[in-house]
Amino acid sequence: MARAKNVHLVILIHGLWGSPAHLFAAKEELENAWKAKTGGNELETEVVGDEEDPTITTSLGSGPRGRGGRGGSQGQAEGEGSGQEELVVVIAGGMTSQLTYDGVDVCASRVAWEVDQEIEKIETRGQNVTRFSVTGYSLGGLVARYLVGLLHSRTPSFFEKHKPVSFSTIATPHLGVPRYNTFLSTILIWLGSRLLSRSGEQLYVTDQYSEQDPRPLLEIMADPTLIFSKALGQFERIQIFANGVNDHTVPYPSAAIETVDHFAEWENQGLEVEADEADIITSWSAPPPDTLEVKKKRGWGVSIGTLPPVLRYRFPFNYMIMLLFPVMLPLVITLIVSRLALDTRRSRRRLQQLSQAPPTSTPRRGDQSPSIPSAAGLSIQSLRDAIRRVERELESDLIESMDSPTDEVHHGHVHHKGHSRPHAAVYTKVDLKDSQLRMALWLNKLPIKKYITWYPDVANAHSVSIVRDPTGFPAHNQGRGLLRRWAQGVLS
Repeated sequence: MARAKNVHLVILIHGLWGSPAHLFAAKEELENAWKAKTGGNELETEVVGDEEDPTITTSLGSGPRGRGGRGGSQGQAEGEGSGQEELVVVIAGGMTSQLTYDGVDVCASRVAWEVDQEIEKIETRGQNVTRFSVTGYSLGGLVARYLVGLLHSRTPSFFEKHKPVSFSTIATPHLGVPRYNTFLSTILIWLGSRLLSRSGEQLYVTDQYSEQDPRPLLEIMADPTLIFSKALGQFERIQIFANGVNDHTVPYPSAAIETVDHFAEWENQGLEVEADEADIITSWSAPPPDTLEVKKKRGWGVSIGTLPPVLRYRFPFNYMIMLLFPVMLPLVITLIVSRLALDTRRSRRRLQQLSQAPPTSTPRRGDQSPSIPSAAGLSIQSLRDAIRRVERELESDLIESMDSPTDEVHHGHVHHKGHSRPHAAVYTKVDLKDSQLRMALWLNKLPIKKYITWYPDVANAHSVSIVRDPTGFPAHNQGRGLLRRWAQGVLS
């Protein structure tokens, strides 16, 4: 059977310390949505690279329904052959495990190399990538944002030939990792920015990207005058998914691009939350301040912060852990810090070696911009040069004197009855830096559709939202509804 001429290429990118296996469920739900929409079937699956962390590519053909009834005459009118389309899903494998320490930008260049390689294979068999979508989970969402800016910076733009369709993130720290007014949060912010190499500096917003622009990378990526934000604006649809509660890795304000944590201590606030069958919030409301009883007594646990799930077992395990805690804590901390420090040194060594490698290679056919020479990606300086090449004429227009944003909050499609700030009964509050406030202001000007999930009874919503390990943790399957909603958005 002849394959469809046109291809919709979808790239999936995992997070920090991640593996392609973390995205198997997302890939499965996307394939199921495609089959339900088009009546198509799987053509082939290719696994390339390291056995533990390969790049996985699956191609699916269209059935009798084509592109959901849209393809036929429209595709022919646009000179795209028959209306049928092939879906190619790629789980990026070039930035796995410790490689994610090397920085959002370097990781993005590695994924860009995989994108180029996949497109070259598709074109070799006589097909064209006419539509392009990308989804990032956790840190992978930031890598995706840098990736699209890197692709858009090419001459001509990558998107002139490959139409940008859907951009999605799931539990991504768009504002970096925010600090809360708790002891644990303060300690983790201090450690994370020092023990996770460049990615830690960028996630905790302590980096200075370059001498020409010393702002943190995440602020640069949110600046509406620069290539990253402009690239996002090219997509037909932008959808982000954030966990309202129980995400101890990427808190709600950063994932949802909000300046206030509306769900902090949600029970103390008396919040009433309604969610649909996919566990996505449809509405939430808070009682007026004068009707809510303020609890005067607070345990020491509130000011310390939310403990990790392993420390929140019930009797008798909680007492056993407490007895072992004074002995085990120093040992565990020593092991963790030693491992992170070792991985950070390895990351610095990789970056040093990368800086000594040839920066570019021969341009791809029809592209005047140099391509990425290898799976190792581009050096930091090469990435800076690539972006600055298209930004020189905009340097004088950098937004330096913009006023800080107000407390006005954009909630996307979620209906909210109540107040923009949590009730006075709430002790735990997020404390954003000025740069993070600017990020929120700028990013919320994009046409983003926000989905807030509601998992009040799970220990780790961050893993549930992507169904990261349904075999080892059956509770992760609760995130299937989110993934189905995401897949519909990608293919709609």
